[in-house]
Amino acid sequence: MKTKPTTKYALLGALMSGPMHGYEILQFLETGLGPALHISTSQLYVLLKRLDKEGLVSSTLKAQDTRPSKRVFSIMPQGERRFLEWLKSPTDHVRDLRIEFLAKLFFFHNLGLQGGDALVDAQIALLEQVKKGLTSRRRAEKDDYNRLVYGFRISTLTGWLNWLKKEAILFVK
Repeated sequence: MKTKPTTKYALLGALMSGPMHGYEILQFLETGLGPALHISTSQLYVLLKRLDKEGLVSSTLKAQDTRPSKRVFSIMPQGERRFLEWLKSPTDHVRDLRIEFLAKLFFFHNLGLQGGDALVDAQIALLEQVKKGLTSRRRAEKDDYNRLVYGFRISTLTGWLNWLKKEAILFVK
């Protein structure tokens, strides 16, 4: 199973709040990111195991009196560094904005971190550059269908830019 980077970073972000066992991580993510991102139980445990092997998280068994022991996960310093690098960088691909960028806004807000406005500004600058390139390619395009596709992509970018400037920037201030 190929894991999307956003899922990996969402798990690291959940653990930025403190140690949690798997069910707590799922609840945290469903409550906070539910409309934007879904992680299945099986996906969660496969990914947690991988993050543990990579040294980004650690786990310990916590004994319970009347129930089986549960594995509690904590973020390691390297995991925290990687999460913060991801969090502060704009989303490179427009197709990833719907999940990745919204997850980043959630974590800035939920963890009370500074720099959300800088992320929004960087995202706007990146999308303005992409839009400029698409507009130039559309003008040079001879094929009607390809111009139509470029127009669609430019319209999508325009919608994202309007949302970033009107709503996202207010959310992070």
